[in-house]
Amino acid sequence: MSDIARIVIFKKENGEEFIFDDKYVQITSLENKMLIFKFEASQDILKEGSEFFSTFNTYEQIKVDIGGTGDIPCYMKSLSPIVGRGPKKTNGEHLNGIFTLSLQQIVAAPDPEEEHNCLNCALSQNGVCSIKDNSEKTSCDDYKK
Repeated sequence: MSDIARIVIFKKENGEEFIFDDKYVQITSLENKMLIFKFEASQDILKEGSEFFSTFNTYEQIKVDIGGTGDIPCYMKSLSPIVGRGPKKTNGEHLNGIFTLSLQQIVAAPDPEEEHNCLNCALSQNGVCSIKDNSEKTSCDDYKK
């Protein structure tokens, strides 16, 4: 039996959250730290979810927890309108529908101290990086061999 829950939780910074059963959610892209979710369910479920997401501003922070594996901090990018699908009710409205949500995963900026590796660097003097020692050089690219 898997320890991964069958839900996807979206959380606002104020603690408010919306929970989707994973049978209604499909991740369609994970490239370049973009998370694109496709939601397909009854109109009632989609309207409730869409209302939750529509209160976000572009680039507002949101956390997503897929199956109880932990929060992934993201920025809100875009929300599509609900598009009807499948059979229609007597009033002409589709019973089901879809919408997509695009989130940009927040990743910490690299630490310049950790990014500069001096192991084989010509600017390393006695095992100490001259760049880190406030030399006039600003990077290894400034060093003329």
